[in-house]
Amino acid sequence: MKFIAFAPALVGLALLAASVPAGAQEQAFTNRATELRERATGDAKVLANLPEKTPVKVLARGGGWTQVEGASGKGWVRVFHLTFPATVETASSGSALGGLAAAIGFGRPRQEQTKISTVGVRGLSEEELKNAPPDPEALKKMQAFRADKSGAERFARDAKLVAQNVPYEGSR
Repeated sequence: MKFIAFAPALVGLALLAASVPAGAQEQAFTNRATELRERATGDAKVLANLPEKTPVKVLARGGGWTQVEGASGKGWVRVFHLTFPATVETASSGSALGGLAAAIGFGRPRQEQTKISTVGVRGLSEEELKNAPPDPEALKKMQAFRADKSGAERFARDAKLVAQNVPYEGSR
């Protein structure tokens, strides 16, 4: 009777799957003025300029880029230029049973709005750095991303960045 032992777990998984709408798209907003690009590269054609707080639907994610769709059409924006609102549900009852009931869709959970924005960045191990072959084409591409002083100042002004003096605290 191994099947009967797994039945509660299967029912729980079915309820969890049913709570996520099929084809649901995540809502996001631009957290600064940014460019909607044709492809997920910095040198791709700019399709539109999106002002700060533009609502978009997330269609796909890839590396440091997110494919979105909004009033200006479909394209790619840098993931760091997006904010993702999320709804956090907390059980209205402080008991463990109340939390379980809210988790499977019973009871009346209280909803709180919060903004969450996370991006994972994977680094290279020491071994990967030692064994990495030179790539002159990649170097040329990276050099194309350089900014001169006037370009950096223009970027800071457009992004409304403010200079800050950060005291040195030494190594930790």
